[in-house]
Amino acid sequence: MRNKKWLRILGLVILGILLLAGGFVLYSWYTLNHRYFPETNRFTQAANYIDPEKAIDLGDFTVCDEDNIYDYYNSDGADYQAGKNGLRTQILSQYQAAHFKDSGYLNIRFVVNCQGKPGRYVMETYDLDLNASPMDEELKAHLFNLTRDLKNWNPIQINGTAQDAYVYISYRLENGKIVAILP
Repeated sequence: MRNKKWLRILGLVILGILLLAGGFVLYSWYTLNHRYFPETNRFTQAANYIDPEKAIDLGDFTVCDEDNIYDYYNSDGADYQAGKNGLRTQILSQYQAAHFKDSGYLNIRFVVNCQGKPGRYVMETYDLDLNASPMDEELKAHLFNLTRDLKNWNPIQINGTAQDAYVYISYRLENGKIVAILP
């Protein structure tokens, strides 16, 4: 009689543990597959995606693998051959700020393909508080042209193979003067 009672208690404990484990598995599945994903207005592309139809200055630029464009920070990132200081020196030596008075950030994002050629440019402008803000069109065109003229890029290396990568250059401007070039 005593054995039956212990078997019954053991069976209830095992059943309780199985129910808790099953509940945990179902909750985890729900959380991973439904809870944090919107049912409407789902994103169809990654946040860094640059739409070729909306990009500036396409010309004859092509990527090597449309389905695999990596982020700039993956592996050995795509970078300027003369290094960050070489890029800064080239931009600042050609920048003419005489009549510009804008302050804020001009972000230029683009793709460096597996051959080291840049293309698919997009520009975004922000004030110093990082709110979307307009900027002088002539200033934008001037910095865009300086950025577009940077031709010596090293493509990103993934497992020893050159790949396409998203890259950005962000200019911090104060009263028309470049005070920082990021990253």
